Amino acid sequence: MGDKKEISAAELEKEIIEFLTDKATKSGGKNTGFGCNLEHGWACVLATSHENVPRATPADFFCDGTLAVWINGEPGGKIANVMRNPAVAVGIFQPVNHTIEQKSIQLWGKAQLINMKNDADLILEKWEEFGLNEAMTGMFSKLINDKVMPESAREITMEKVMKKINFIKIIPEKIALLHMVPGKLPVKKIWEKGKATREELSA
Repeated sequence: MGDKKEISAAELEKEIIEFLTDKATKSGGKNTGFGCNLEHGWACVLATSHENVPRATPADFFCDGTLAVWINGEPGGKIANVMRNPAVAVGIFQPVNHTIEQKSIQLWGKAQLINMKNDADLILEKWEEFGLNEAMTGMFSKLINDKVMPESAREITMEKVMKKINFIKIIPEKIALLHMVPGKLPVKKIWEKGKATREELSA
C-alpha cells in the first residue's frame, strides 16, 4: 500500500457522480413501441444482511445526479432485509480487463425504502424521471399485442405494480473508487463523510 494523501472532496464527488451517471440505467424517453425501452447501464450488486446471513442481489441502478444510488425492487428478500437492517453495500463494476482503463465503485451506506404508502409524490417523480412509466407502458403494450393481457386490464395492472414497488434509496457513508490504467499502479480514492483521500496500491 502507498501513502494516503488528502484530496479535494468536491472533485472526488464530481468524479463519482459522473461515473454513476454514465453507468446507471436511464430513461428511454417516450415509448411508442412494444417492450421495455430503458437504456440499461451496468448492473450493480446490492449486499444486505439479517441475523448474520448475507444476501447479494444483482440489480439495475439509477442515478439522480447526486451520490445516492437508487434501486427499484419488488417485495422479496432484499426489501425484507432492508426493513430489518438498513446498513447495505453496493458494488458497481465490469469484468477486469488489464488492457483498458477501468473504474469501479464500492459503496457503503444506509438504505431507505420509498413506496406509495410513505411518499407517493416522490415515487411518482422518480418513476417518471427514471423512465419506468414509459418502460412499463411498452411492456404492457407487448403483453396486450401478444394477447397475454386484455387492454381492459392495463390500468388496474399498473396500479397494482405501483402499489408493490419500492425504491431503495441508498445514502452513502463511504465510497471507494478504484481506477486502473494499463501500465500504471491502481489508484484507490476514498470518499467518507465529506473527506477524501487518494492512495496508489502496490503492484
